[in-house]
Amino acid sequence: MKAQDYVKPFGNYSHLWAFLIMPFNPLSFRPVWKLLFTAWKSFVVLQNNRKLGFSKIKIVSVDHKLDKKIPFVPENVFIYMDFVNFFCRIMRMFVKKLGIKKGMPINIRIINFIRTLYENATKIYLYTLTTTERPFYLKKPKFFLIRFMDPHLLCVPSLHVAIVIGVWAKVRKILLENLFSTEENEKILNEIYYGSIAITESVLYVKQHSINCVAGALYMLSSAYEENFFSEEDCKTVINDLLNNSDDVSNEDKTEIQKYIKEKYTELYNEYKKSQCEWVKPLHNWLDNYRPIN
Repeated sequence: MKAQDYVKPFGNYSHLWAFLIMPFNPLSFRPVWKLLFTAWKSFVVLQNNRKLGFSKIKIVSVDHKLDKKIPFVPENVFIYMDFVNFFCRIMRMFVKKLGIKKGMPINIRIINFIRTLYENATKIYLYTLTTTERPFYLKKPKFFLIRFMDPHLLCVPSLHVAIVIGVWAKVRKILLENLFSTEENEKILNEIYYGSIAITESVLYVKQHSINCVAGALYMLSSAYEENFFSEEDCKTVINDLLNNSDDVSNEDKTEIQKYIKEKYTELYNEYKKSQCEWVKPLHNWLDNYRPIN
């Protein structure tokens, strides 16, 4: 997807409300600050400890030759950087539609879920840090911010992908509680899904992640949470929709990329199911043996 074609999901709802109100509201104060502390510890501290030599966690490059089939599109950084505002607008939507009394508890459930994504991903990061090759590009200020803030050592699983696809799955579950009409539920989920696919594609276009990172994130959503929260069928649907509207990747390459992500996801998920091991074990095994395919 091109940046000019991206329509922000729930763009008529302000993300600023979540930044200005939720950290200080008595209901959401504790969950929000727990999330912020977890993100700081899991994202900022963990990476910079390794970068500065305070930890010795091994680093594995997870590039794949198919990554080169996807062009570097700097303009898509605006989609990539929308991922926090994306779920903030969703939370504002719930409060606007349901009011503070009903909407805020739903938002707290979303916040708590996102925190678990950081906690689960950290179980992989503490075992193996992962990186990919990314172009040195600073012509747009957002890339300078990314370089400054992100040492780029937390690639598998991609938290960007896990959060946006995971929020879609979480909201889908919440909407089973008959909050809105069937028609309204479908409209909300379609808008979230559209945004989650666009943001997932953006991580590949701005070269912040490999297709391996996408497979790892989808696997985590299927295995680290209750059965059918994010099913194998959900995963196949997401993968089949990746890059479908992109005219800068050939149809042959799209098919090859989608096929690889499906195969890697299936390999991990089948190992998890057959061995009945802890969900992290297949990812640990894969990263122990992975060598970049160039």
